[in-house]
Amino acid sequence: MVDHAQSSIVIDARPAVVMGTIADLAAYPTWVGQIEEAEILEVGPDGRPHQARFRINAVIMKDEFVNEYTWKGDEQVSWTLVSGQAMSAQDGSYLLRDLGDGRTEVTYELTVELKVKIPALLRRKVQGGIVDAALKDLKKHVEKLVES
Repeated sequence: MVDHAQSSIVIDARPAVVMGTIADLAAYPTWVGQIEEAEILEVGPDGRPHQARFRINAVIMKDEFVNEYTWKGDEQVSWTLVSGQAMSAQDGSYLLRDLGDGRTEVTYELTVELKVKIPALLRRKVQGGIVDAALKDLKKHVEKLVES
């Protein structure tokens, strides 16, 4: 019951601005639809979150989980699940590519394994929707920040 989704979007902002927004995990509940709560549990030596706890309310499930993050400058962040109630595994990443002229291509990959049994078609549809919605929310939020 492992599902994988990947999608990309172009954001009208430089990679450092986009990654700064991605790194501000505590602010996610203000602009990411499914996230109700986010708390930084541990900060790494680079000042970015190393572990964070989230509470989500997605279409097919509610969950509380902890992820561990690995940051590679303003180009990439990846994470893996440390513990979760409804998920037994979660691996994700944002990969940023500088397109020049102040634009950044963002690719979001997410692989999730659920503990609960949900029909495969529904799981894949929801996961793809979560990835697409997350990218659209990120684009809207970052471009709004850049405008102000």
